[in-house]
Amino acid sequence: MHVHGHGQCAACGTNVEPCCAGDNPNAADTRRASGDADGAAPQLFPVLFEGLGGRDATVTTDALLFALANRLGSDLAEARLVLEAAERVGIVRTPRAGLHRLQPVEPLAPGD
Repeated sequence: MHVHGHGQCAACGTNVEPCCAGDNPNAADTRRASGDADGAAPQLFPVLFEGLGGRDATVTTDALLFALANRLGSDLAEARLVLEAAERVGIVRTPRAGLHRLQPVEPLAPGD
């Protein structure tokens, strides 16, 4: 359904943008549980970086916050909290003030 010019998933209420890199709003890993801080998909930041120049790109804080706020359907203050949490747990790193990179993740070995 469309709300304020954005397509919205009827199942979870998340805004679905045409440029969302093929995400399926019905897939369990793309749903955002309302009020749940862990509701962001594990692939949230990799998808964001793909849209901002690729997984190896270095992006500005402002660009990342804007993309994150749009993706989550939140304001910049909430996006900043999610970004700070991602920094703390090592999903993204800050090579210099105002810049962010996606932290490469080692694939899990079978059985892990």
